[in-house]
Amino acid sequence: MSEGYADETTLVNAESNVYDRGLDAAIGLSVLTFALGMVTLVDAVPLNASGAALGESLVTVLAVVGGGVGIVGVSSWANVTPVESHRVRGIALGLVGSTLGLTVLAYAVPVTLATLLGLTLVVEAVAVATAGLASRVEAVDTGPNTSAGLLAGVVFGALGLAIGTAVGGSLVGFDSPAWVAVALGAGLVLTALTVLPREDVGSTVPAALVVGTLGLTIATAAVGVGWQWNPQSLSGGFTGGAVVPLFVLVGAVLSAWAAAKCRAGFGARGREFGAFLVINLNAFLMVAVMATIVVFVTVKGVGYALHGFTIGALSALVLLAPLLVVVANAARTPAGTSDWHTGARQLFRLLPLAAVGSVAAVLLSVLLTGDRLAYPFTYSVQVNRAQRSLDTALAVTPEPTVGSLLLVVPALSLSVYFFRSYGSLRNVGRRFEWVETARRTLPLAVAGTVALTGLFLLVGPTPLGLPLGGTLGLAVVVLAALAALALSALPLGGVLVGEGALADRAQDAATLFTLGVFGGLALLTAALFLQATATVTPSVGPVNVVPAVALAGAVASLAATALVARAKRRTDETLQRRLLGEETSLGLTGVAGFLTLLGLHVAVTKVSFTALGVSVANAGTLSWPMTMQTYVPLGAEPGGILPAVVGTVWLVTGATLFAVPLGVGAAVFLTEYAEQGRFTALVEIATNALWSTPSIVFGLFGAAFLIPRLGGDESLLAGMLVLGFMLLPLVLITSREAVKAVPDEYRDASAALGVSQWVTIKSVVVPAAMPGVITGVILGVGRIAGETAPLILVLGSTLNATESAQVLDGFRFTAQPPFVANDALLSASASLPTQVWAVIAAGVSGSPSMGWASAFVLLLVVLTFYAVGITARTYFRRKLTYE
Repeated sequence: MSEGYADETTLVNAESNVYDRGLDAAIGLSVLTFALGMVTLVDAVPLNASGAALGESLVTVLAVVGGGVGIVGVSSWANVTPVESHRVRGIALGLVGSTLGLTVLAYAVPVTLATLLGLTLVVEAVAVATAGLASRVEAVDTGPNTSAGLLAGVVFGALGLAIGTAVGGSLVGFDSPAWVAVALGAGLVLTALTVLPREDVGSTVPAALVVGTLGLTIATAAVGVGWQWNPQSLSGGFTGGAVVPLFVLVGAVLSAWAAAKCRAGFGARGREFGAFLVINLNAFLMVAVMATIVVFVTVKGVGYALHGFTIGALSALVLLAPLLVVVANAARTPAGTSDWHTGARQLFRLLPLAAVGSVAAVLLSVLLTGDRLAYPFTYSVQVNRAQRSLDTALAVTPEPTVGSLLLVVPALSLSVYFFRSYGSLRNVGRRFEWVETARRTLPLAVAGTVALTGLFLLVGPTPLGLPLGGTLGLAVVVLAALAALALSALPLGGVLVGEGALADRAQDAATLFTLGVFGGLALLTAALFLQATATVTPSVGPVNVVPAVALAGAVASLAATALVARAKRRTDETLQRRLLGEETSLGLTGVAGFLTLLGLHVAVTKVSFTALGVSVANAGTLSWPMTMQTYVPLGAEPGGILPAVVGTVWLVTGATLFAVPLGVGAAVFLTEYAEQGRFTALVEIATNALWSTPSIVFGLFGAAFLIPRLGGDESLLAGMLVLGFMLLPLVLITSREAVKAVPDEYRDASAALGVSQWVTIKSVVVPAAMPGVITGVILGVGRIAGETAPLILVLGSTLNATESAQVLDGFRFTAQPPFVANDALLSASASLPTQVWAVIAAGVSGSPSMGWASAFVLLLVVLTFYAVGITARTYFRRKLTYE
C-alpha cells in the first residue's frame, strides 16, 4: 500500500496504485451489496426482478447514491464540509462506480436481482482473496501480524460449521451421522485457515471462501427465489425470499471487513479500520430497520389518518413562525472558516431559510388571493371484506382565523426562545425616579391581584352572597389591564420622545424596556387569571378590554423593537450594538408574550376576538378529523380517536411526573449520601430486576393491588401508576449513572468555596447530570407510551370512546381527606395502544385502515415526546457548555 495514498492530509499523488484503488472499489461494492440486501429483505425490490424493471430500480439507487456523493463532493469543493480523507473519497467513487456498473449490467444481461447479487458476492470474494495473496507474496507493502487472531478463528469456525451443516445435510441427509462430520470438518478447516497462517491470508482466504460459497449458492439458484425448506420438526419453513437477503448481508459484511483490513495494511490499523466499517454497517442496518418501520406504518396509516385534513393559511403561518425564526437565526450566524462570506457557503447557509420561506410565501399567497389550495387523494377502507376507495383532500383555506391554542403554543415557544437569547440590561440607560417607584410598586400590585385570584378560586366569585367578582374583581381587572397598557407603551415612548440620535435614545430607554415588557406581561397575566376566577369579561362596546390590551402591547413592543433594530443598523459602536441587540431580544419577547396572553384569554373565556378582519377563536381553521373527533364509525365513514390521544398524553404525563422525581431523588441519595455497600448493591440488583420484569406482570400488579385501592374500577390513575412503576427503574438506573459520571473535581471545587453538600448537589451535580437523566426519560417514555398489555388490565380497551378525559377540569376541593378529588382520574379512559388492539381485534368493517391510522397517530405522539425530551437535553447540554 502506497504511503502517499494512505496519508489522510495530502492530496492523491502519483504514488497511488491500483491496489489501493481496487480495494476502495471493493469496499464500495460491499457497501452497495449490503444496501441492496436490506432493500430485498423488506421486499422493496423483488429478488426475481429482471430486465427493465430491475434496471429502473437500480437507476433509482444510482440517483440516490450519485446525488448523495455529488452533494458531499460539491460541499467539499466549496469548503463547506471539507472531506480530506482519501479513503472516504476512494470508497465514495467506488460506490458510484459499482452502482453504475450494476445498472449497466442489469440492462445488458438478462439476469434476476438474486443472480446479480450472487455474482457480486463472487466478485467480492475474488477481490479479497487476490488482495490477501498479493500481500502474502509481498507484491504490495503491508504490515500483517503473525495471525488473524483467535476471535476471528472462532467466528469463521462458526460460519464453517453452519455451512458444513447445510452442505452435509443436503448431501447425506440429516438422518445419517455423517453430516456431523462434514459440519465439524468445515468448521475446523476454516478455523485453521484463519488462525494458523499470517494475518493477510487468515483474514482474506476464509472470508473469500465463505463469501464465494454464499455467492455461488445464490448465483446458481441452489438457494434461489423459489427455494423452500420445510423441516418436519417445525410448523413453518424457510423460503428463498428470506434466506437470500440474509446470505447477501452476511457476505457483504465479511467482504467489507476483509477489504477494509487489506486497505489499511493489516496490523492494528487494519483491525481498527475493519471493525470501524463493520460497526458502521451494523449501525446503518439498525437505522434502516427503524426507518423502515416508521415508513411502513406511515404508508399504511397516513391515508386514513389524514382524511379531511384542513388548515387555514393564517394558522399554518402561525405554526411556521417558530421554525422560520430558528432557520433565520441559523442563516445569520457565522460559522466555519474565515471565508464564510463566500457565495457557496452562503448558499448552503441560506437553503433552509429559503425552503421555509417559500412555504410561508405560498401560505401568504393563499391568504391574500383568497384561493383555496387543495391536494386531492384517495384512501382505502375495508367494507364487508372488500376494499373501497374514498376521495378526500389535504386543503389550505384562506380564512383569516387562528385557533387560540394554535396561537398560544407558537407564541409561547417564541417568547421562551427570545428570552433565552436575552442577556441583561441591568445598569444600562437613564435613571428615572418614577421608574424606580413603579418598580417597587409593581410587585405589590401583582401580588394583590394574585391574592384576589386565589380568594375567588377558593370561595368563588360570590362569597357569602356578595357579588365581589362582578364589582371588585371587575374593577381590579380593568385597572390592571390599563396599567399593563401604559407599561407596554413605555419602550416605544422612550425611543420616540428622548433626545439625541435614535441609537442614543434607544440605549437611554433600556430601563423603560425592562419595566414595560416585564411589568406589562406580569400585570396582564395576573389580570387574565383574575378575570377567569371572577367570571367577568370587561368590555368597551364590542371590544374586550384584556385581549385588546394584549394586542396593543404586542403592537407597541413590535414598533419599539423595529426602531431599536433600525438604530442598531445605523450605529458602529460595538458596545452600543450589543446593548441594542439585548433590547431587540427583549422587545421580541414582549411581542410573543402579549400574543400568548391574547390566545390564553380566548382559550379561557371562550370568547373570540377580532381585529382588522383577523379573528382568534377557540374553533379555529385547523380540522384533523382523525385526532379531533371523538368517535370512529363502524363502517366506511371517517371518524376520529381524540379520546385515545388525550388518554395517552395524560398517561405518559402522569407516569413521568410520578417516576422522574422519585427516580432522580433516589439516584442522588444512593450516589451522594448512602454508603456504598451491601444496601446499595441490593438496591441496584432489585432495580435491574424490576426493569427486566415483563410488562404484563406490572399490569397484573395494578389489577390486583392498585385497582381495589382506587375505587375498584379500571381508571386512568391506575394506568399512570402502573406505567410510572415501569418507568421508575430506568430513570433510577440512568440517573444514577449520570450522577456518577459527574467529575469529582466539580464537587471538590464547590466544597473548597465553602458550599454545603446539598447546595453542591442542587447547583452543580444535578445540572451536570441532567442530559443523562433526560436521555433515560426519553428511552423510558418510548417504552411506556406503546405498552398495551398492562393497560388492558388496568385501563380497559374501549373501542369507541365518545368523551375525552377532562383531567384539569375534574379537580375539586373537598372537606375530607385528601381534600382534593378528581373523578376523571378515577374513571376509565381510552388510549392509543389499547385503541389499536381493540380496533384490529374487533374485526369490524374498515378495521385494518383504522388500526394502521391509529398506529400512525401513536407513532406521532411518541415522536413528539421524543422531540420534547431531545430539546430539553440539548438545552441543558448547551447550558453546561456555555454557562
